Amino acid sequence: MNLLQAFFIVSGFIIFIIAFDIAKRQKFNALHFLVFIGIGIGLFVFTIFPNILNKMGQIFGLQRGADVLVYVSIVFLFYFVLLLLNKTEKNREDVTRLVREISVLEDKLNQHDRK
Repeated sequence: MNLLQAFFIVSGFIIFIIAFDIAKRQKFNALHFLVFIGIGIGLFVFTIFPNILNKMGQIFGLQRGADVLVYVSIVFLFYFVLLLLNKTEKNREDVTRLVREISVLEDKLNQHDRK
């Protein structure tokens, strides 16, 4: 076992621990949990059986199997960036709504005090 394989195995264990800890706290939905578990399992499988990765590359018409991982990683990164952008926009809308409600209440209180 070389250093890269050891790194992948340790990373897989860390991903499993984090995924189960976050799932226990119910911090994300089942799809995200399954994605993290899939990544952890993939790290173990590709570390123990590296030829599977090359066969996957051949299925997709690539010369190297590692390219499949790169392309899949890029897709998942775009997906998670879109999720983060969506959440940020929702938070911005919530803050705007809250500020408007507070402003309306303060205005009503100020008008009532003037009378």
